[in-house]
Amino acid sequence: MAPDAVSTKDVKPHKANFLGDWFAVSGVEGRNAHVRVRLAMYGVLLLLVVLGGMRAWLSQHWQDIRQLDIEILQSMGEQRVLTQRLGVVTAALQQHQGADPAGQEALAAALQRSRDEAARFDALMQQQAEREPFVAPEVLAALRDWQGSRDGMWARLEQVPRDAAGTPLARHLQDVHAAITRAEFSAHALVQESGADVLRRSRRVVSTIWGVLGGILVLGGVLAFAVVEPTARAVRRQYETLARQADHMKRLALVAELSSNAIAITDGAHRVVWVNAAFSRLTSYSQAKAQGRRIGTLLKARSADPVRFAEFYAALRQSKGIKREIRIATRTAELGWVLVDMQPISDEDGTLNGWVLVATDMTEVRAQQQVLRLAVDGAGLGIWHWDMVADTIQCNDRFLATLGYQPGELDMAAATWFALIHPDDQPHWQESLRQHLRDSDTPHRLSVRARHRAGRWVWMLFTGNVADRDGQGRALRMAGVAMDVNAQKAMEQQLRVAARTDGLTELPNRAVVQEKIRLAIDRRQVQPGYNFAVLFMDFDRFKQVNDTLGHTVGDALLRQIARRLQDSLRPGDSFVHTSDFAQMAARIGGDEFVVLLDDIRGDLDAEIVASRLLDVLAAPYQVEGHRVSSTVSIGIVTSTHAELDADAVLRDADIAMYEAKRSGRARYAMFDPAMRQRVNASVSLENDLRQALTLGEMFVVYQPVVQLDSHTLRGVEALVRWQHPQRGLVSPVDFIPVAEACGLIDAVGQFVLQQACTTFEQLQQQLGALAPPSVAVNLSRAQLRQPRLVADILEAVRAHNMAPQQLVLEVTESLAAQDQAVQQTLRDIRALGVGLALDDFGTGYSSLSCLHELPVDTVKMDRSFVSQAGQSEYHRVLIDATLRMARALGLGTVAEGIETPEQAALMLAMGCERGQGYWFSRPLDAQALVAWIRSGGVPAQASPLQEEKEPL
Repeated sequence: MAPDAVSTKDVKPHKANFLGDWFAVSGVEGRNAHVRVRLAMYGVLLLLVVLGGMRAWLSQHWQDIRQLDIEILQSMGEQRVLTQRLGVVTAALQQHQGADPAGQEALAAALQRSRDEAARFDALMQQQAEREPFVAPEVLAALRDWQGSRDGMWARLEQVPRDAAGTPLARHLQDVHAAITRAEFSAHALVQESGADVLRRSRRVVSTIWGVLGGILVLGGVLAFAVVEPTARAVRRQYETLARQADHMKRLALVAELSSNAIAITDGAHRVVWVNAAFSRLTSYSQAKAQGRRIGTLLKARSADPVRFAEFYAALRQSKGIKREIRIATRTAELGWVLVDMQPISDEDGTLNGWVLVATDMTEVRAQQQVLRLAVDGAGLGIWHWDMVADTIQCNDRFLATLGYQPGELDMAAATWFALIHPDDQPHWQESLRQHLRDSDTPHRLSVRARHRAGRWVWMLFTGNVADRDGQGRALRMAGVAMDVNAQKAMEQQLRVAARTDGLTELPNRAVVQEKIRLAIDRRQVQPGYNFAVLFMDFDRFKQVNDTLGHTVGDALLRQIARRLQDSLRPGDSFVHTSDFAQMAARIGGDEFVVLLDDIRGDLDAEIVASRLLDVLAAPYQVEGHRVSSTVSIGIVTSTHAELDADAVLRDADIAMYEAKRSGRARYAMFDPAMRQRVNASVSLENDLRQALTLGEMFVVYQPVVQLDSHTLRGVEALVRWQHPQRGLVSPVDFIPVAEACGLIDAVGQFVLQQACTTFEQLQQQLGALAPPSVAVNLSRAQLRQPRLVADILEAVRAHNMAPQQLVLEVTESLAAQDQAVQQTLRDIRALGVGLALDDFGTGYSSLSCLHELPVDTVKMDRSFVSQAGQSEYHRVLIDATLRMARALGLGTVAEGIETPEQAALMLAMGCERGQGYWFSRPLDAQALVAWIRSGGVPAQASPLQEEKEPL
């Protein structure tokens, strides 16, 4: 027999009627099985219904008995009450010596009710005996005792009327009372025993019900395992057998009928015996017209490949099966591609009885392959096929073009192709290939560099899968695609660079700095003597450049700063050239830059670099036609005090930088752990400050402003204080900078303004003409930036019935001259009629020449000038110039910080109008201020104390 032959004894096309008979028999067997299962289930259900009915009957029976028990107990209780009633009536007769007709009638009525209730009780007991034949001996004994004592009691009571007329009544009533007592005791005992009996019977019924339920469960389990489960298993096995047989027969009978492939059965002479509908659609021959014709006349082959046809017909002559893709012409003369699979049908003796032909229409598949081929070419995909047996690789023209080769220029050996892969990528290629060959679910997909014909390396993405394996699972063929990903790799490189580079300055960014710092920390852990330093830089007053000249100028300034940093740190620089350590600059955000000094000799190297950077970066910048000067403050952390975390190192450098700013800017500060403690204390203070306003810890004090020539009160200045529950009185010098830094200064300023206006209104009511004519409140930088500031001031004045000139707002010299926006806000405030005072004059960067440009009506000279005026001619000249300019502009003058009578006299002699300071009074709360005013405002004679600066 040919190895590809199919053995059969009888081929009968279109003779599948036996399937109907088989299904009929299997249907009868299935119905019989259903009947058995149904009967078994009905039997189980009937038994469950019987058991359920028993349980329902028991429950109802128990309910009836329980109701009867309740009535019996109620009747017993009623008899006890009637017995007690008889005792009461008897006692009343005893008091009247029986000569009470009404009492005798009451006794007769109570006796009759007792008899009636006893009759009802006996009837109930009879019903109980009928329903529950078994009565506990204890209950019977108590019942008999009760009935005896009851009858005796009735007999005694019936003699009471006769005895009242004859026998001495007292003795008889005592006997009656004793009989009643015995009856009460017997009734009580009967109630106790009856209750106990009810409880015992209820437990017995509950046990019976649970027993029935248990029996139901046990019986259900027994039935499940003894009847249902075996039946179900038998039915399941039978159904599985029938299902397998049915599936097998259906496949044999229906595959030909319903297959989308064209199927034909021929006899040994290749004459058609049977064809399916798909064959008729393919050839345009119906089954009737196709029968008896040779298969070759139905499938008219057309091919330019004679070798393929020679193989096909040779197989048929040898009665061997064959599978080939050929092109045919149908009855309608349309050409199409079909995959013909033709296998012989032989009997057990090997005699050829016919052929089975399965033809698959490949026309559309061929068209799709052509479309796919065009799509692959259009997408620029290279196609490769690796014959792992012959160890050769075939590829399309696109694959070769990617590497710069023409067809035929490369050896087809796999080793030649693999040699084109970059040596550094070879291990990854081999490992990916090994994993895929072991497990086809793991894709062979990776990007490697391949050598171009021109000698350069090009990135290619290879994706491939095993296409065929032998019987032992060894890979025979692989196929896949290759894509030119040079542009993608270039984009990835650009993205990597962008992720590590500041887009504005093209310096490394924070991520790079953190990485380098981590490497330096790790190196210090393993290499003794290795040192590094981190310089954290922030440019002073950079925000003013953005606010006044715009962000475009600010960005250009940052780029120039970056170039200076790079020029200062590149190896060609004279300073760097003499250094033997590496340096790197980076921008981490805003106007913050970081320099990392690697492998320095010690802290001195870091200080030398910082000093030089201070000079280099302080030189003026020419930015878009503007000359801009901006100094830098630098915080330095060296490996001496560095933490083991990069973020912590940057944090400490930032802390040191703010220490440099606090010390006056344009300098550097070396970090030490004490700075971190101060920052922690500041953070703690900030947290407390956030709660201070809501908890009522803030309060306002007032320092008088005095006319120097007459010592009359000209006003008060409101100053904020903070009474902390644990810290005590916190100085404004400590908490005002914290409030400014954390954004609370606006809330504090609003609190002072409202409180000052409230107190001023109260002083007007209390003191009348003695009250201060004005109150001064300091304005912060944050308040001057608030859009609603003018409206809030007007609302505060009106809410407290103040004239606008009674409120004076003080601003520092640096704030007043800061920018046009602030000056416009001050002009709007001045337009309300509210007074404006220039506080701390002489400490900012305004000159006397621009004093007339500021919308103020009072100048307050800073205490630092006043304290030095007695000893310094220079300070006296400055004060004199200020006073002359103020008088020329019509401005009032106030000398701050007067602490001695000599200072007061000097200021008066130089022409200053008003003064304030500890010589006149310390800041006072509202109550102390009232007392000070009423006492005449006598200056304090205490030794002068250093007056602290009051920001608010």
